[in-house]
Amino acid sequence: MTVTVHQTGLGYEYVRCRVGDDDSTAYIHQLVACLENDPSDVFGDEFDVHHCNHIPWDNRPENIVLEEAYNHRCAHLEGRSPA
Repeated sequence: MTVTVHQTGLGYEYVRCRVGDDDSTAYIHQLVACLENDPSDVFGDEFDVHHCNHIPWDNRPENIVLEEAYNHRCAHLEGRSPA
């Protein structure tokens, strides 16, 4: 098993775990969100994990909230903060 930590070009940190042919990835902000939320919500389709201050590498628990996915994505597309 190989576990590595990476960062996307936009600054989002993620963990990658490879075991044989299995290659799994989880973003750090998703893992932090699981501390206060049901993992099925965090990794489901209904919600997105949002960084309150819009800094993708700031994964402090107080900066991470779940937002309804549709509203979250629309807000980002329109350049405003999700409500």
